Amino acid sequence: MSVPDVSVVIPARNRPQELRSALDAIASQDFPRERFEVLVCDDGSAKDLRWVVEDMKAHGLDVYYLRQPQLGPASARNLGIRNARGAIIAMTDSDTRPERAWLGNLVAALEADREAAGVEGKVYARNEGEFDPLGEGPKNLDGGVYLTCNCAYRREVLDRVGGFDETFPFPAYEDADLAARVQQTGLRIVWQPDAVVIHPQRRLTLRAVWNKLHHWEYVLLMGLRYGYLGWRQYPTKHPRLRVAALSTMALPSAKIKTAAVWFGRKPGAALKLAALGVFEGIGALIIVVPRVLFSKYRQRAMRGSFLELESLNIEKIRLK
Repeated sequence: MSVPDVSVVIPARNRPQELRSALDAIASQDFPRERFEVLVCDDGSAKDLRWVVEDMKAHGLDVYYLRQPQLGPASARNLGIRNARGAIIAMTDSDTRPERAWLGNLVAALEADREAAGVEGKVYARNEGEFDPLGEGPKNLDGGVYLTCNCAYRREVLDRVGGFDETFPFPAYEDADLAARVQQTGLRIVWQPDAVVIHPQRRLTLRAVWNKLHHWEYVLLMGLRYGYLGWRQYPTKHPRLRVAALSTMALPSAKIKTAAVWFGRKPGAALKLAALGVFEGIGALIIVVPRVLFSKYRQRAMRGSFLELESLNIEKIRLK
């Protein structure tokens, strides 16, 4: 059996129909099938996903099914990385739609720049919230966000930096943390806007807002580790205060302002968005502020820092 050049790692939890659509899109890539494999990493799904993988395999896709208890997407991606055979690890999500040239353009970017450790592609939703103020989804139209629904890294780099930090249990900032550790080694992650992934918008709900309140401590960890909140364009010398202010005031007020803009066109949705903004601000006061201002993060913050890299003797990586 020939060894593939690329391994596509997809963490998955439930959503079998969405996974099938994502695998259909990957099977339709204009990149030669014999050059890549796909690893679906089931993170403790309650629904059966194995049949989706087996059906796609029967249709000629070189796809494998891996399963673990529910440990989070960072752990699921590491499961895929450990079992991957390719020298390049490409990543997307189980509910995305990679365009036909996606994989080929990611690989071409790494082949054109032998000094690059990784590459990120463009992510957006087709309607971009135009028709629904409650619709939201990730996007990185100008790069520098490093979303794992559209990226690829050299396997040797992932092995040297230890893959994803599995103490990030949610689908939030584990990708930015990985990119930060890779960049600490002196290597670059390049931008390839021609590698496009369509990410579905999800409706903003009370539960979604509640869940995101628990993501703020990982934004704080990024600030403590690297001196910026999530991404380099948000540097800060006072991450605890910045996180407290953003979670209680900036983001809730942004929702209320957006609701005001939409009120004339969709008053019902606008009122719901404003109510969610109020709920978010109150929830941040109760949940986020005590955690970020009074909890001890020093030991966790050191993971992934310059100190850890030096102790592992990988402060600089030379690509083969």
